[in-house]
Amino acid sequence: DDEREDIQDRIATINEVLERTEFNHGTFLLLKHEDEHYAHVKEFTALLGSVLKHASSVDHEARFLELCSLISKLEKATNSATAINLESQRLLDSRYRMTFYANEIVKETGAVRDVLRSSSGKSGGEKESFAGIIVAASLAYVLTPDGAPYPMYCTVFLDEAFSNTADKVSRRVLRVFRELKIHVNLITPYKNLNLARDSARSLIIAERKIDGHESRLSQITWDQLDQQSAERREAKQTQLAEVAEGLGIQMEQR
Repeated sequence: DDEREDIQDRIATINEVLERTEFNHGTFLLLKHEDEHYAHVKEFTALLGSVLKHASSVDHEARFLELCSLISKLEKATNSATAINLESQRLLDSRYRMTFYANEIVKETGAVRDVLRSSSGKSGGEKESFAGIIVAASLAYVLTPDGAPYPMYCTVFLDEAFSNTADKVSRRVLRVFRELKIHVNLITPYKNLNLARDSARSLIIAERKIDGHESRLSQITWDQLDQQSAERREAKQTQLAEVAEGLGIQMEQR
């Protein structure tokens, strides 16, 4: 029961953050949970209740048989060969009887627009947004110590996490990471630097020589990167103008 209450408290803390962020336009996600009722757990609980109920019975034979049956079920569940089975874990640990889902809530009215138990049936953008927000919430859940409002150790590395994701969705998900106090390090291709610009304060570029296997890391500021990009564009325009001039073509600057 204590573990379940801890799970509920952590989810409540994460939900406070999710309410301040956006899932779709005008909506946010709210994490929920419910109990699953499994037949073998109900059978074991009923048997346990019967053993306790008949604890003072004078029918010693019946008490013994009930107790033997209860012990047999416990021995099977705690046996080293079967203890890792999901069936045994559900019997021994009430946390494995909890299932989780998310409600999509309309910010203005508080109405439930959709219930998300998986990303099936959703558009590509909705799937990406749902997956990203759940990853952020999961990391916050794992990294937040007991009794703390946000993660204490909060540095995570995302390796090409948004390489194939729309920039609009990526920015929305990264905003959730920021609200959850998670320090994100993006490992991303050069083409996604504009996304990193919105989320990262500093930049390290990994370069490799084409004619060898040597590589190097260069720390650079966004201003320096913009300056280098402008110089490359200017050099390319100059080279193009020289080629055009050699062909007798006059170029105009627009």
